[in-house]
Amino acid sequence: MCMTVGDIAQLVGGTVAGDSSLPITGVNGIKEAQAGDLTFVRSARYLPLIFSTKASAVLIAEQPEGKTPSLILCSQPDLAFAQVLQCFSQRQTQHPSGIHPTAVIGENVILGQDVALDAHVYITSECEIGARTVIYPGVYIGRRVKIGEDTVIYPNVVLREDTEIGSRCILHAGAVLGSDGFGFAPLAGQWMKIPQIGRVVVEDDVEIGSNTTIDRATFGVTRIRRGTKIDNLVQIGHNVEIGEHCALAGMVGVSGSVMIGNHVQLGAGVGIAGHIDIGEKARVGARSGVHKSVAPGAIVSGYPAIEHEKFLRVVAVSRNLPEWTRRVRQLERQVEALEKQLLHE
Repeated sequence: MCMTVGDIAQLVGGTVAGDSSLPITGVNGIKEAQAGDLTFVRSARYLPLIFSTKASAVLIAEQPEGKTPSLILCSQPDLAFAQVLQCFSQRQTQHPSGIHPTAVIGENVILGQDVALDAHVYITSECEIGARTVIYPGVYIGRRVKIGEDTVIYPNVVLREDTEIGSRCILHAGAVLGSDGFGFAPLAGQWMKIPQIGRVVVEDDVEIGSNTTIDRATFGVTRIRRGTKIDNLVQIGHNVEIGEHCALAGMVGVSGSVMIGNHVQLGAGVGIAGHIDIGEKARVGARSGVHKSVAPGAIVSGYPAIEHEKFLRVVAVSRNLPEWTRRVRQLERQVEALEKQLLHE
């Protein structure tokens, strides 16, 4: 693939400072870039590297003084770079096409136009798969599963019975949707399994990372609403509802029956206790433990999670605890000495 600097400026709505006719054949980080590559500068921290990079062109917010490669000036260089990456990716990615002879297709399966089924895909009965959806090797699709159009499902994904996937979704390798929720009740010293008879519904434009699991509801629906992005190794419990355009980083664990509002961000390793609400546009810092509901727009961190600014003050104080402990012991000895002195006077 080859674009000119001028083509990229037009794509991202930027202006060129330098040679707009230079060809761009790849994208790379500012340290690794070579001739023909496009790179970007996100912040002032990386600005000195612009004078030593071998890249042919750089996306940047403001033009610095000095000799630089050709520049594309735009207000948000990182977002512009993401646009260019999408363009390169779409042109370079070659998904499978057609239906592989080893694919197994059950009874009453409806396949849309130009569906691609790679080797050893196993589709059971009464499923519907929308047009142009691509399914990679080793995927298992249970009974009555519905998948929308233009969705990509990577190898070894498991979609259990009655799961529903929207259009333009991406499911990365090893994801499991619709497995049983963790439902057990104590009975006579043993654990009695509670049947999980609900399902999972994933709406349009959702991306789900590798080895992430989303459990079916005990009854009703575990739902991931449109536009939400879920990282690798995330666990979503039964009857959870996640709102639109949320972002969940790796190793997040969401217990059963949690309600998460729209545009919520959960940092890596966050754990959320069951049956609580996370309000719209709330943010939870990495490795936090959330044991009670979080208000809309709140920013919380820590274990247990508290207001983020308060958490930072707690951390700052905790760093001084060894010194303060030493000083308290010293003061105790001084007070003890004074008490003895007063007793003898």
